[in-house]
Amino acid sequence: MSVNGVDSRGAATLRRAPASERAAQLAILRRAHDDCLRGRGSVVLVEGPLGGGKTELLRTTVEQAEQAGFRTVQAVCAETERQVPFGALDQLARGLLDRPTDLLGGPVEGAERARTLQRLCAAALDVAAEVPVLICVDDAQHLDDDSARWLLRLVGRSRSSRVLVVLTSGLGTAPGPLRTELSRQPHFRHAVLAPLSVCEVTEVVRRRTDDVTAQRLGADLHSRTGGNPLLLNAVLDDHEEGTAPRDHDLALLSCLHRGGAVVRGCARALAVLDREVTPAELARVVGAEIPDVRRALTDLCAAGLLDDGRLRSAQAIAAVLGETGAAELGGIRRRAAELLRDRGADASSIAAQLVAAGSAGPAWAQRALREAAELALLEGSPEFAARCLELAHESTRRPAEQAAIRARLAEAEWRLQPSSVLRHLAPLVAAASAGQLDRADHVVLVRQLLWHGRIDEAQQVLRRLRGTGADAASGELHDIESWLAYSHPSLAHRWQRPRSGPRTDSPQLTGDDPWLHSTAVLADVLARGRSHEAVEHAERVLRDVHRTRTTVWSDEATTFALMVLLHAERTETTAEWCRRLLSEDPQRCTPTRRAVVFSVRAEIAARRGENAAAVEHAEAALHHLPPQAWGVAIGLPLSTLVQANTRLGRYDEAARHLARPVDEAVFRSRYGLHYLFARGEYYLATRHGHAALADFLACRDLTRDWGLAQSGLVPWRINAAEAWLLLGNTDEARRLLYDELAQAGTERVRCRGLALRLVASTNPPRRRPQLLGEALDLLEQCGDRYEQARVLADLGQAHHELKDNRRARRMFRRAWHLASASGADALCERLLSISGEAATPVATGDSDDRAARLTESERRVASLAVMGYTNREIAEKLFVTASTVEQHLTRVFRKLGVKRRDDLPVDLWGAAARTA
Repeated sequence: MSVNGVDSRGAATLRRAPASERAAQLAILRRAHDDCLRGRGSVVLVEGPLGGGKTELLRTTVEQAEQAGFRTVQAVCAETERQVPFGALDQLARGLLDRPTDLLGGPVEGAERARTLQRLCAAALDVAAEVPVLICVDDAQHLDDDSARWLLRLVGRSRSSRVLVVLTSGLGTAPGPLRTELSRQPHFRHAVLAPLSVCEVTEVVRRRTDDVTAQRLGADLHSRTGGNPLLLNAVLDDHEEGTAPRDHDLALLSCLHRGGAVVRGCARALAVLDREVTPAELARVVGAEIPDVRRALTDLCAAGLLDDGRLRSAQAIAAVLGETGAAELGGIRRRAAELLRDRGADASSIAAQLVAAGSAGPAWAQRALREAAELALLEGSPEFAARCLELAHESTRRPAEQAAIRARLAEAEWRLQPSSVLRHLAPLVAAASAGQLDRADHVVLVRQLLWHGRIDEAQQVLRRLRGTGADAASGELHDIESWLAYSHPSLAHRWQRPRSGPRTDSPQLTGDDPWLHSTAVLADVLARGRSHEAVEHAERVLRDVHRTRTTVWSDEATTFALMVLLHAERTETTAEWCRRLLSEDPQRCTPTRRAVVFSVRAEIAARRGENAAAVEHAEAALHHLPPQAWGVAIGLPLSTLVQANTRLGRYDEAARHLARPVDEAVFRSRYGLHYLFARGEYYLATRHGHAALADFLACRDLTRDWGLAQSGLVPWRINAAEAWLLLGNTDEARRLLYDELAQAGTERVRCRGLALRLVASTNPPRRRPQLLGEALDLLEQCGDRYEQARVLADLGQAHHELKDNRRARRMFRRAWHLASASGADALCERLLSISGEAATPVATGDSDDRAARLTESERRVASLAVMGYTNREIAEKLFVTASTVEQHLTRVFRKLGVKRRDDLPVDLWGAAARTA
């Protein structure tokens, strides 16, 4: 059986409760039972809270009476049947009389009603003359008037008969006239139930489990259930079954349904508000009279369902809300929002109710939603901000206001994932054309459009933005032009003049976005290839980015700051900042920022020659932001994947990434340069010289047309020269290399090292060692192991051609080791084909064991010796004497059981580094 969808199984669980918890009440009923057997009638009113065990007590009384030979009849009253004439009496008559319809089937109005009640009373007394009668009425507070009159008539005539009447009711909820009349009877008895104490709860748990569990859970279960027997046994059922709290929920809802409509309404309102409120405030939310709400609160408190005016647990709140219909719940939430507004609550609390209700018609509601959204964005909760703004947008009909809200909604959703703003772009472009957006929204819209490659629409918005700028050389407009000149150069104004130094002044117009300004400053130095001048500014940006609200431009400023450090060849510093940014709270580090930081980490790893790590970080970037969400910026991680896989010798994998469709808009942004350069490297490695040269020359044309020739975005001259060498045109290669050396100066150490390696290849063997030695020193400074391996391979080849085979073997050995450390399998195979003595791989675990035998200083010396450095070179690098190096090597040989340097395990350097 169910009541309003609530399974009555919850009530049955109380049957396991030991009778000792209700000893006093059972004693009252037992005395009444004994009196009835002696011919003295009794009436007992059992009052108790919701779920307090009244029904179970009644069941126990019926069982005992039946065992004693009583004829028992029962009626259960319901709130919905209170207006049904003879509702409870009909149930009782069917148990008392053989043909109850003879008495209840006729007219029941006026004098006939009184005669009918009289006949039924007489019939019941006739039955009692033959056998003791127990009449039970459960939930007597819902008795209909006719049944109540009959009970009073029967009680008044049963004092000297064998009739026992037992009624149950909520605390103080029995109808006033009935309770008053019953209490006047000399044979009236009253039993009151109360929630279980902590000791009683512990005893119930002990009987159902064991002593240890009872002592451990007793106090906690009392706190969770308030001592309500129905809830207690339901929780224990859930505990025994090891399932979700189904029995708890059913028991709780059973209590509320038996309490009546106002009790249910109060429980639902309290679940929605989840805070302490006055009865008057609660009545306003429930839509009931204050006295009725006071009684309902009394019932809920007496039943142990409330703690300090609130439902006891999150589970209770979830159960109540889950059972409430959507329409009713929406109404409660709207009234709750109004109450919170009048109480002066914060906008977030008001907005939470409005969002849950899905309705925000009044103007105050829309203001609360927008204010809450701004606060949520500031606190790093873009999901809630988006929900607030979505509802605010749906609830207004004014076009200008709709456009402004949509712009903020797009910014909130951008922080969740850039692809989510696609649905907003066309309406926002239309709003911009209609003059419904302010200048800041225009600026943000330009970036969102360009990210997704919608160039024509971006140009449309830019034309309007430029047309409304009072001073095109200052403020936001100047900042956006600086950003365009580096990121999307084809869209920047041609009159944008270069500046002689980094612009670090404060924004000139009130309302300028400081993050846009920082982005512009960093973009300017990147475009002019002067990153070393803005290192301090870049680090200041990275320090400040987590202290303020994340915006579209704060993510871009973060990216540019990292790129400035990377282009200034502060690789370790950049890596450290990446680690700090990725360790931030995910609520503050947006998916876009996290993905871009992983992409920068991949570029760092590639520049160090750690190609396997570069692939790992680039794939992580695509994991945090799916390819379709990257827009034109997909060129950043994709180029690193192609480049790293090419260097690892995984040409099929590189080709797979190149086969991924790329939007044409990518090649109208700086990201296209990275993609073309990486594709050129793949063609170069696979010996497709003409295709490689075409891509590198395309990079040349784009940087020249865009005014980024000084930016050093990609070192196209070096790779184009290598392509020319592959095609046999040494003169053209030499010209490009000397141009690159002139461009690089003393700042771009890595580019100088790369260029010198190729310059050496255009010189006779006797000139190569000096050039390659200089290149090696430069590449050691920037820590690029892959390029160091290539230089060492060329150096070994040069010594071999000069007939210095001993030195050649040492160079090949160092080259092989570095190539192996960077995962460059193709280069390792080439080295082995040149000199079979270059390296003999050993098991890494064996090398790790050997390295563990060495001291830290011995490991350092041994690692350099393995790489082929002479004692003098090792001494210079470690700032010790050559004699000290010799002593260390002697101990290393003894511990490892070898006789000479060439016998040292080739993997010892890597094992020593890992052990250290």
